[in-house]
Amino acid sequence: MNATELLHRYETGETDFSGQNFSHANLMGADLIGANFSHADLHDATLVLAYLNRANLIGANLLGTKLCGANFSQADLLNANLRDADLQGAILYKADLRGADLGLAILLDANLMEADLRNVNLSGADLRGACLKGANFREEKRCYDGSNLRGTDLRGADLRGANLAGADLSRANLAGANLSEANLREVDLSQANLSEALLNGTFLTDANLSGANLSHASLRDGKLNRSRLNEANFNAADLTEATLNHANLHKTSLQNANLYRAKLNQADLSRANLRNATLVEALLVEAYLGRADLQRADLTNANLAKAELSSALLTGAILRGATLPDGTVEP
Repeated sequence: MNATELLHRYETGETDFSGQNFSHANLMGADLIGANFSHADLHDATLVLAYLNRANLIGANLLGTKLCGANFSQADLLNANLRDADLQGAILYKADLRGADLGLAILLDANLMEADLRNVNLSGADLRGACLKGANFREEKRCYDGSNLRGTDLRGADLRGANLAGADLSRANLAGANLSEANLREVDLSQANLSEALLNGTFLTDANLSGANLSHASLRDGKLNRSRLNEANFNAADLTEATLNHANLHKTSLQNANLYRAKLNQADLSRANLRNATLVEALLVEAYLGRADLQRADLTNANLAKAELSSALLTGAILRGATLPDGTVEP
């Protein structure tokens, strides 16, 4: 069936085109709202600015398809193949993309608000400027293994409130992205670039951020209990009132970071670089700071009760009103 016949049939009321072959078809700007393309072959087709709202594309082959500006609002793309597809500026509001393959896809400035992205493969995809506010990447171990976003370009993406729990974002580029209030529990962000990202109030409990770049990022009131942050770069980051109890910060760089009233109880800060860091009123009860560099750090009114400070560098550090490991309080 060619494009002309398809459009004619749709205009006469037919909507079931499941399993049909439309590869390389030119359907630019076509109105196909609610059509059934389940398991259809649309690879390398042109659907630029097409209307596919509420369409059924379950298991459809959209490999390399041109979908710029297309409207997939509330469409069902379960297990669809969108690998290497061009979805720049596409609207995927509330679309069901569970299990879809979007590897190497172009999603520049795409609207994925409230989309269901569980178990989606986004490895190597370009999501710069995309809006993923309220999108669901939640891992459901009985049915899904978590979304694969390894190496994905998400620079400047809007991920506020997104559920990314358990997702693989290792080596992803999230520079300048907004992840405030997002659920990133148990996520893998190792070696990821989060420089200047917004992570205010974000849940990062048990997450892996080892070797990640979070320089100049904002993590105010972030929840990072038990997270692996070893050898990460938090230089000049804002961690005001963040919770990092039991976190691994071995060899982490926190130079010039703001840790005002942060909770670091029983955290491992061995060999960490805290030069010029602000730790005013921070809680460091039973924290391990062996060989940490605290030169010129401000620890005014901080609580270091039972903390380990063996071989730590404290030259020029401000300890006014701080509770020391032995329980005494500095005048």
